[in-house]
Amino acid sequence: MLFTQALIAALVTGVWGHGVVQTPEPRTTGTKQEELCGSAVTNKLDSDLAGPIENAMAVADADYKCNAFMCRGYQWEDNVDLLMNVTAGQVIPFHIDLVAGHRPGHANISVIDLATNTAIGEPLITWDDWPTENPDPLADTDFNVTIPDTLADSCNVGGKCAIQWFWYAETNKQTYESCIDIAIVA
Repeated sequence: MLFTQALIAALVTGVWGHGVVQTPEPRTTGTKQEELCGSAVTNKLDSDLAGPIENAMAVADADYKCNAFMCRGYQWEDNVDLLMNVTAGQVIPFHIDLVAGHRPGHANISVIDLATNTAIGEPLITWDDWPTENPDPLADTDFNVTIPDTLADSCNVGGKCAIQWFWYAETNKQTYESCIDIAIVA
């Protein structure tokens, strides 16, 4: 019986993926992504919203012309309606749907410049060991992010910046990302 339960859990995990931000609502797929990433990559990412980006790269073909390692290839143009207007000092609650916690790994929450795919400043949160074996089961999946007061010039309109949740599972060599587009308002 225990073997059957373990087998079912392993199969469900393999089919349904691993981890994705649920709150706040992250970027998702759309027509611009399909145009830039190709239908094979877009369909693979869309089939498992919590799956590793490497699964999509395995099916990349000649139509692949995007960076799937920036916000899973999800494009600003497909997600304009999800823009979060935020203020410096604002606290934003996050919830991660952790379907399968591959250890060891590391994770961070950073604000990224969407033109260069680079972090702006230091990460807002880092986990050297994620997911942890913390006695508080919600410590890795439910947390708050505070918007720094240094982003007003860099992130003053939509399409320039996103909050990126990034997790790399070292043993499996798998990358997981979610992005939330933000604009800093006065």
